Amino acid sequence: MRTSDKSDASDSAVILAIGDIHLGTRCSGLPDDILSWGIDPADLTPAAALQLSVDFAIAQNVDAVLFAGDVVESTNARFEAIQPLEQNITRLLQAGIQVIAISGNHDVVALPRLAALIDGFDLLGAGGQWESRAILKNQQPVAEIVGWSFGERFVRQSPLAQLLAAPLEPISSTIPRIGLLHADLDASGGHYAPIRQVELDNTGYDAWLLGHIHKPSLQNSVESGDTAPSGYLGSLVGLDPSETGLHGPWLIKVSGHGDLRLEQVPLAPLRWERLSVSVDGLENVEDVPDKLLAEAEKFVHQLNQSGTAPRALGLRMRLEGASRQYEEIRQQVAAGDWNMLGRVIDDTWVFFNKIIDSMELHLELTEIATGDDPAALLARRILSLQRNDDQSAALLEEARAKLGTIARDDQWSPLRDRRSAIDPLSDDALREILLQAGKAALHAMVSDNAEQERS
Repeated sequence: MRTSDKSDASDSAVILAIGDIHLGTRCSGLPDDILSWGIDPADLTPAAALQLSVDFAIAQNVDAVLFAGDVVESTNARFEAIQPLEQNITRLLQAGIQVIAISGNHDVVALPRLAALIDGFDLLGAGGQWESRAILKNQQPVAEIVGWSFGERFVRQSPLAQLLAAPLEPISSTIPRIGLLHADLDASGGHYAPIRQVELDNTGYDAWLLGHIHKPSLQNSVESGDTAPSGYLGSLVGLDPSETGLHGPWLIKVSGHGDLRLEQVPLAPLRWERLSVSVDGLENVEDVPDKLLAEAEKFVHQLNQSGTAPRALGLRMRLEGASRQYEEIRQQVAAGDWNMLGRVIDDTWVFFNKIIDSMELHLELTEIATGDDPAALLARRILSLQRNDDQSAALLEEARAKLGTIARDDQWSPLRDRRSAIDPLSDDALREILLQAGKAALHAMVSDNAEQERS
């Protein structure tokens, strides 16, 4: 940790830090008819988010912009990435802003190739070696950036072990040291530079800015205080519906005392969220889309009040509660009738990416389960899954055994490699499938029995 004898309380440096961009890819989950809404999908891409960040950096007159790896999606994607990357890097350099980057596991080949083509693009730690750079203001160092880049696609050892064993000499004892690293935090045995929090702490650096995980884990802070801030910058824009919440670059202000202030800037043009809507008491199936839109409107108003409303908002809505119209609602959800329903709310284009059925049966499960017919047996199994008891574990294992061969078939391997892939054989995924299928089957059984009694 640096020791400072400075007394000037004004900001001596301003840095913009950008996490995973993945240039060369587009955000998945957008409606096919997005253009009919007057929205150009190119305005919601990682390239568009990069341009917004560079606009902000120039407007704020920052001293440096940092990139924490995975700037480019892949080696092949570099041809699509070169134009937006070169254009924006050139704009930064012409504005007198330093550009410092490290490569991640995705762009281990692509980023060094692109950096060689762009004069002034400073790739730090190339080939898996630790390096440092001074951020200069008025020709004086005001902060030191220490970084490491992937030298190969898979790195199974902690790069911090090398740094701790052979520490770099500080450029100055009076300026903060900020680590820049693309790595997998607290994931022992991983393939992407597994590191531990204790290793970060043991460096004594004033902050660690991490890339790789797309969910931001840094915290906004007025000053660094006794604990050095460390965590993930997150992806610059949510690349698919699983990347929910606030995304954007981080503004880091270094005071004359060397203290750090961190603030996330909500510049991502596209945001993803998950919301829940209750169907309790609904007597008309057409009331459901109205409730969905009302819940979306309330949420957008909240975003506007916090100043974080995006250009576009993709929602995954979970239907909860119980309604007498259970079967009709379930059928419309299964048919995707309300998927991609959308409207413009307070200048934000809102659409429903997916409607998820988590409704309860408008039935007394406990009462049905007391019988001895097939419906009672099924009701007991549904209750068991809801309680997550020992019988539930046995049901999940039985389902896993029956579905395992199908789920692990090679034809599904491209899906497993997707960034947002979810293990279909996990307990949570299997439980959701069994509950949905069980509830639908039980509702059909009870309805058939009622119909037979009436006839």
